[in-house]
Amino acid sequence: MKKWLLRMGLGLLVVFGLLLGVVLLRSLTPVPPVNQELQLPRASLPQGANGYDVLVAATNHIWWPEKQGNQIYDLAKDTNWDDVLAGTVLASNREALAGWDAAVKLPDFQIPEISSLNDMLPYLPGWKQLAELAAVRENVLLHNGQDQEAFDQILNHVRLGRRMQNSRGVLIVYLVGTAVHGVGLNQLQHWAGKTHLAAEQLKGYILQLKPQPGEAAIAFANAIKVEHQMQVNTLAAMRDGSMTNLEAGGYNPHLWSVWPLFSFSQTKALFAQGALKLVKAAPHPYGEANIAELESRPGLASMALSGNWTGQILYYMMMPALANSLERKSRNDVQLQATRTILALRAYQLTHGNLPADLSALVPEFLETVPVDDFDGKPLRYSAGKKIVYSVGKNLKDDGGDDRPAPADSSLRHLDLVYKFDF
Repeated sequence: MKKWLLRMGLGLLVVFGLLLGVVLLRSLTPVPPVNQELQLPRASLPQGANGYDVLVAATNHIWWPEKQGNQIYDLAKDTNWDDVLAGTVLASNREALAGWDAAVKLPDFQIPEISSLNDMLPYLPGWKQLAELAAVRENVLLHNGQDQEAFDQILNHVRLGRRMQNSRGVLIVYLVGTAVHGVGLNQLQHWAGKTHLAAEQLKGYILQLKPQPGEAAIAFANAIKVEHQMQVNTLAAMRDGSMTNLEAGGYNPHLWSVWPLFSFSQTKALFAQGALKLVKAAPHPYGEANIAELESRPGLASMALSGNWTGQILYYMMMPALANSLERKSRNDVQLQATRTILALRAYQLTHGNLPADLSALVPEFLETVPVDDFDGKPLRYSAGKKIVYSVGKNLKDDGGDDRPAPADSSLRHLDLVYKFDF
């Protein structure tokens, strides 16, 4: 019996030694140098040229009473319209909207450098509110028959959202810029069938809405680069014990560089690898990116044997959310192209008296080419009968413009992104 126990003990020691050797070998894997593609230099802006400074100052003048918050949102969406409240909102936000207008006119937009999660971004909710207030003002103009002035303001609204997206901020800043951009596009979709603008005027706005080549991809890639740098700085602060978690009452999370639990260099390389995949995916349709690879995670045994257990857990906790942001980039691009298409359909209808049978009829009179769906890289879909322009969405399946959510089996859910028009 004693011999059997001794053999079993020796066997366990051998197995443990082998596992420890595997962990040691994996932890000694050379770490690649920092990839230059993930570096994003800061721009040196002339004094008074940064729209960020003006817009932050504008947020200090926002009038948005909590009790009337939902009513203001309704005004921005042109529902439950109230002339009296709309007038009060504009009169009470004159200074705030003047700051919005001033930010639009400035040539640059760059937020202060963000070094770690300790850096707060208190101005972001104000940017969203300013976008809604700008929409209220646009709706007032349109209700008063000042269509061209309103469309000019909406165009500036969209442009400012684009600048926010590429303001050298982390991902949340990009997403807020995307939301602001989306508010402006929603305005154009909503008013396309109601405006009294002529076809030639609409053609001018379609042209001005066209982004520069690669503009959307560059904005997203830059946000990922800044997000990656912030992640690395945060990991370093946690390793050094210099980061304070304010939400946890001042707790200082500390990652001890104890082998084989945590390797800062290997964790940094892991985050760089994921960020670089997203940067390289940015110029391409969503369907060409291997999102499943980015969202998948190895088993616990594999992580335990990696020589960097804690680092791998941190990475695989954070990477899926970061990978999902690629869908937001494609949604933003699709919404822009769908908006341009809806305006082109309206211009076609005003010119020819009816809707075209397919989108190719819009080329070249109203559009230079048929807009592409950034999810599958194919032309956007359209139905004259249903009065919709649509994208196949993240499941990459054409459900005929059906966007109804199915409550049961996820495989039955319709995930088309549908943009309706009413003319």
